[in-house]
Amino acid sequence: MLKTAKWTMLACFAAALVLWLGFGGRSEFVASDGPYPPVVHISGWLALAGLAAATWLTVGVFGGMIRRTVARNSIRYGMKRGR
Repeated sequence: MLKTAKWTMLACFAAALVLWLGFGGRSEFVASDGPYPPVVHISGWLALAGLAAATWLTVGVFGGMIRRTVARNSIRYGMKRGR
């Protein structure tokens, strides 16, 4: 699950960066006051999806670290789960 989140995050950020810089998303955003073209919206949504995947990845990594620490301490100090 974390591997999927990692690759989703990287793909979303890469695609958003390519659209933003390579296909004129930044220049369209700066030059326009009115409705923005699709390249601006798509790159924004891709960046948001990348942030969501990065959040999921961070929660998963820290959750695993906490889970391993609790298991190690319960073995070390003789505590059982649920007490």
